[in-house]
Amino acid sequence: TIVQLAAYVREVFGAQFTRRFVHAFTICGSFVRCYLFDRAGVSISERINIRKNHRTEELFIRILQSYASMDPTQLGFD
Repeated sequence: TIVQLAAYVREVFGAQFTRRFVHAFTICGSFVRCYLFDRAGVSISERINIRKNHRTEELFIRILQSYASMDPTQLGFD
């Protein structure tokens, strides 16, 4: 999954030369993982089980809300 995701991010960087970084996340079953790619590499979050308890469900909702409400600078545009 990470290799395929990295290939998509490489396409984004190739098409958007002023892009400084790209946010991404994967959902596999009840597990979520967040990624932050920049031109030097990637930072990966811990795997989050969104069905583990109420706190992790709230964390997942906050993650989605954060991605949806980012401005262009927070999305990596220069």
